[in-house]
Amino acid sequence: MKADKRTGLKQAYYQSFFALIVVPILTVILVSVGIIRATLSESSVDRIRQAQDNLASTLGKEVKDVSLRLSHFVYVNNNEIVRTAVKTDTHNFSERYHYTGVLTEAFNYAMVPVQDIISAVFYMKDGTSTCLKDDMILGDGEIRSSEWYQQAMADPNMVKIGYYDIGIVASGRKAHTFTIVAALAPGREVDRDGAIEMVSLFVSSEVEKLMKKYNQAPFLGTTLLLDSQGRVLLDSDNGQKLLPQTEDFGWLEQGQSWQRVDGKRYAYIVTVEPVTGCRFVSIVPARVLSRNFSLAAAAVLAVTVILFFLFYRFSSYFLKNIIGPVHEVVVGMKQVEEGGLEVHVTPEGQEELQTMVHSFNHMVRQLRTLIRENEEHQKKKLKAEIRALQSQINPHFLVNSLSSIRFIAQVSHYESIGRMAEALMKILSCSFRSNAGFYSFGEELEVLDGFIYLMKIRHSDGFEIFYEIEEGCRDLRVPRLILQPIVENSIVHGFAELEDEIGHIWLRARRQESFLVIEVEDDGQGMTEEEIRRILTDEETVTEQAQTAQGRKSIGVSNVNSRLILNFGESSRMVIESEPGRYTRTILRIPSGQGGTAPGKKAEKDRMQKEMEQEAGT
Repeated sequence: MKADKRTGLKQAYYQSFFALIVVPILTVILVSVGIIRATLSESSVDRIRQAQDNLASTLGKEVKDVSLRLSHFVYVNNNEIVRTAVKTDTHNFSERYHYTGVLTEAFNYAMVPVQDIISAVFYMKDGTSTCLKDDMILGDGEIRSSEWYQQAMADPNMVKIGYYDIGIVASGRKAHTFTIVAALAPGREVDRDGAIEMVSLFVSSEVEKLMKKYNQAPFLGTTLLLDSQGRVLLDSDNGQKLLPQTEDFGWLEQGQSWQRVDGKRYAYIVTVEPVTGCRFVSIVPARVLSRNFSLAAAAVLAVTVILFFLFYRFSSYFLKNIIGPVHEVVVGMKQVEEGGLEVHVTPEGQEELQTMVHSFNHMVRQLRTLIRENEEHQKKKLKAEIRALQSQINPHFLVNSLSSIRFIAQVSHYESIGRMAEALMKILSCSFRSNAGFYSFGEELEVLDGFIYLMKIRHSDGFEIFYEIEEGCRDLRVPRLILQPIVENSIVHGFAELEDEIGHIWLRARRQESFLVIEVEDDGQGMTEEEIRRILTDEETVTEQAQTAQGRKSIGVSNVNSRLILNFGESSRMVIESEPGRYTRTILRIPSGQGGTAPGKKAEKDRMQKEMEQEAGT
């Protein structure tokens, strides 16, 4: 029998081990592998983006630089270079040679000779051209028909940019350099002779050199430069064949996308250069991005196998050497479970197990003590509940006392005192009700009338209130006492600084779709945004804390807002609009279907009167 119990404990142990150790660890490992994969992939993409950002920064800087150089070249010294270039447009060889030399000298002076300028060319309207520095091997006809040339012609005095990835000059020094060309068609205010059609400046770019360097790193993939239309501008490593053959160019947008080319999956990482709109596209095989992940996954798998082997060895030792003494404690716990609080287990086994047995015996003794203490506590709790029930008599005493005061006032013909007592009884009766927290909007207005009557006496008729209630609104159900705190806020806060002026309050109610919309507006001193935030969150300033200590601070507005949110959700959150010195408007939105429709006004009034009489007679 003892062996069977130990077998049961062993099974329970293995079940718990798999449920609490094996499954969570496997889950954590799988999640970790996913995170590692995403992290490594993101790290690889980040390295590619850094390279692309460097390329984009270089290209953007070069485009801005060549544009500024061309503008300086054209407009320097009141267009002196343009006027000199016009003089080279002559059939007189001697004059042409002379002015070409002058133009070259001015060009070298204006440009401050640098290595990246390949050539500068003036294209004349009569079909001739003047070339500075290196001669062009591209024909004038090919140049004039190029897209960048036509764009510059269509927009005079504005610099336009073009690109070449082939040799364009006769010199072999830069025959295969990626070239940026800046072109400007001078208008009449620049070329008064009207002889020059286009001024162009050809500059070698460092982008090609950087691109070749990055393409040598296998984890950066193959990078190409495309224009905004998807046309290849620079392909230094024959990567054009890996571009998707599709009419959908969504992959050209900034970001990362995946495409299949020739059955292989590739990542396309795109960075848009903001100055020119060109795209740097890096094409990386999926296996390259996941290469580091395979190594990390193998390491995680090896660690997992070792970890589970160690867990198995530990479990074997634990079950063999500890389960016996623990079984005795289990038997003792069974006796305690059956109510045998006099149980005592003899300490045996290793020192730690003996400590556990001592703790168990101590626990049983403490349990006996706690049970006795709990019995005493329950007795005290019962007495406290009885006192709480007795304290509920106090609200009825207040209503009874007010009823007596009203009766005496009526007998003594003090009608104002009787009306004050009756108004206060209505408010107290509404507050002390123990039934549901909803009643009709008509009832709420009657309670508000009693409050207004009392406040007018208190404030010497220092305000007027006007009602604009749509037909049918009075029968809708609303939470109790939602108007009184808002109106009180208008009277106490809004009219505090009016002195001899009379304040005005407008109370409006209408149905709007499936909501009852209530607005309370006053023409008092208004509130700032900070004051509105404090009144809705019940946050007190130092002054308001002092008012609270003196019993003058009301928390009713924030209380109403909290009840609306708890009952109907965020859609019914109170809205306060105010302009300091002019007005304050509070808007409530209550679902009109909440709790159904209330009974008629007369029946509700009769019921309230009956409740007041019953409370007065209690």
